[in-house]
Amino acid sequence: MSTRSPQRSASGRPSAPDAAERIVLRVGPPAHGGHCVARPDGDPAGRVVFVRHALPGETVRAVLTEKNAKIWRADAIEVLSASPDRVRPLWPEAGPGGVGGGELSHVALPAQRTWKRWVLADCLRRIGGEEVAAAVASLPEAQGAATVPVEPMPSDAVAESGGESRGRRWAGAGTRTRVALSVTDDGLAGMHGFRSGRVLPVSSLPLAVSAIRDLGLTERALWRRRYQPGMRVQAVAPSAGEPVVILSDGDRDQVLTASGRATGRRRVEEVVDATGLGLGELRYSVHAGGFWQVHRDAPGVLVDRVVRAALSGAPTAAGTQAGDDPLDPAGLAGVRVVELYAGAGLFTLPLTALTGSVRSLEGKEQAVGDARRTLHSRDGARLLTGRVTAASVARLGRFAPDGEPGADVVVLDPPRQGAGREVVEAVAALGAGRVVMVACDPAALARDLRTFMGAGYRPAAMSALDMFPHTHHLETIAVLDRP
Repeated sequence: MSTRSPQRSASGRPSAPDAAERIVLRVGPPAHGGHCVARPDGDPAGRVVFVRHALPGETVRAVLTEKNAKIWRADAIEVLSASPDRVRPLWPEAGPGGVGGGELSHVALPAQRTWKRWVLADCLRRIGGEEVAAAVASLPEAQGAATVPVEPMPSDAVAESGGESRGRRWAGAGTRTRVALSVTDDGLAGMHGFRSGRVLPVSSLPLAVSAIRDLGLTERALWRRRYQPGMRVQAVAPSAGEPVVILSDGDRDQVLTASGRATGRRRVEEVVDATGLGLGELRYSVHAGGFWQVHRDAPGVLVDRVVRAALSGAPTAAGTQAGDDPLDPAGLAGVRVVELYAGAGLFTLPLTALTGSVRSLEGKEQAVGDARRTLHSRDGARLLTGRVTAASVARLGRFAPDGEPGADVVVLDPPRQGAGREVVEAVAALGAGRVVMVACDPAALARDLRTFMGAGYRPAAMSALDMFPHTHHLETIAVLDRP
């Protein structure tokens, strides 16, 4: 973004047409969803405007993108007074008027994590309530602040600490092992604009791992010959084996190799290092188009932290630390684990390997099929397909035939909207001494924590992970114990 010229936008694109309504804003704190709360310059009590592509403390000229009785939204198109945390956008095509999915690429990476920490604290207080906020703030890992810090993923931390300036600039990029594109009406690879059904062409994919960037999906004639308007394109770079490209036209999926040849390969292999837990390498068989954590570090980090949180005697969300012993299957045999929203079995496999007694529930048949394929030799896992409801949670918790529902540990990784009151209360009714919740939305986390605390649980540990750098998203692991 130019600091003075109104002819250029934050992304280097031409600014909005002169006919668009513009306003000068003083930018305040970040808000959930990738915006900042702003008010008209010179009118601190004026109308609240949620502005993107700005930073707290800046003065910007913005173009209004949404204006109704309830909410005004805007894109910053010119910086009149810049924050010291502003950097040259890593992905200009995700700037004002551009695609979604890179809305914080103009923010220095440490400042992105400060941004997310503020949003997490705000959601815990405003949505969870003062009791939730105080409970989290009192945790040792909160370090006397309003909430826990947002931690970088291991490879991002290494890139940030490097001595070479270009490496530091690209920290947080080149991390995504899954990329989804759509084909424009002109037959070009693109992505949807923010809050828009319109597909905009893109020329680069800086957030993708090199194996995906090297495919050339945005520029090579090899792929353009295969594209049809409206087609969905998925690129998958598994941790084991070569990448694949999936073309979907609504009627069928075609899986192609990196060289563009059709292949019968419909599954990919993922390898997760669980050495810290004492399990060595874990191998997963996943449908090529199925769900898997997109950051290259995420599967290993989540397995280590969630499983240790679930099965360690002392509550922790920090994962394996220097001097920690591996978990002992002999001492954990028979621990009854209920797992909800289990996906393709990322946690199910190590939990079963350590306890021999896991009951999991997942709503997507394909994901359950993946988990069954991965755990085919594990007798202690019962993998069920179905919606997570209060009734299904109660049924899942009956480990003994005709027995009362109950569990020792519950692990849940709900979708963005959270588990919800009825499910949380059903989980509490199982009587587990420990619940480990993985949350990808801080607002939903705050609501679910409030319900858990109303049912007698207390936050015992928490960590927040920057699994989606250059976006406003974060992942949180909350460990709850019942005194």
